[in-house]
Amino acid sequence: MNRAIVVLLVLLVPMLPAATAQIEPPSWELGWATDMDATYRVDLDDDWDVNGELVVFVNNERSNELNLQLTYDYDDTAPFEFDGPDSIAVPASTNDTFTITISGGDAEDVRAFSPSSKVELIIVAEERIGEATVSNQEIDGDIGVPRVYMLTPELTPPSNTLFAGSWVEFDLTVFNYGNTQDAITVGQATVRSCPHLSVLGLDEVEDVIVPVTASNGEGVMFTLRLEATSSHQERTCEVTVSIGSEGDAGSRSDTLDVAVVAPEADEDVPGPDDGGSDEELGQPADSNPLPWLGAGELAFVLLATMVLRPRRD
Repeated sequence: MNRAIVVLLVLLVPMLPAATAQIEPPSWELGWATDMDATYRVDLDDDWDVNGELVVFVNNERSNELNLQLTYDYDDTAPFEFDGPDSIAVPASTNDTFTITISGGDAEDVRAFSPSSKVELIIVAEERIGEATVSNQEIDGDIGVPRVYMLTPELTPPSNTLFAGSWVEFDLTVFNYGNTQDAITVGQATVRSCPHLSVLGLDEVEDVIVPVTASNGEGVMFTLRLEATSSHQERTCEVTVSIGSEGDAGSRSDTLDVAVVAPEADEDVPGPDDGGSDEELGQPADSNPLPWLGAGELAFVLLATMVLRPRRD
């Protein structure tokens, strides 16, 4: 009898792994639907608002519904906020997805976050029965910001009056409102309504590196010159200065109005209706061809005429 039991057990032992495999439930998988092979870069608008979206899949190969609890772990000192579901129910034999949205905090904190830095997000999915964890999986990915280039020129009007035939200095300040250092590739000036006005000194701004401007910080300042020829008419001129960015190959500009004052004439020439004398009007005082004789001269002429008149016989 005992010998028969032993033989039966020997025959059943090879079948145990197969039976165990049949009892173990099919697997499920947690993974990224978004490409996370490299750092995921959020989108930034002009006001430094953050926009991003991550998609995660759960593949349930079981014949019954899969219920998972989700948690998100990341450095909360970073300027990102992640919003995703706390749990997910995946139907049997289904590949389902859920979405995590990314937003940002204060604009200055977002701008101060270096493009070379990144935040690691860890997502943990736990299958629980009551308070006990039956199985769990986790995935992770890196999130960062793109490089933003924003060189901005600002012009300060000259403090002195610009006369025709002279020159004055004015300031060009370049701020870097992006999140990475940039360089000025070119400086150009355009003058409207004043062909005899020139802007000098722009060659000094080329190839100059401009670091990121801190909040309420100072930019890089250049002193330029406005030069008006002696023939310049008195008028207000519109001067526009633009600079090129090495980072984004873009161009930004600023404009100011400059008044050119023409010098006054040394002597005024009155018109014919000004009531001036002949000399003031440009005519000689003795230009009258028939001057009047004085009273004495007239009496002498009459007497001489009477004496010299011949008598009649």
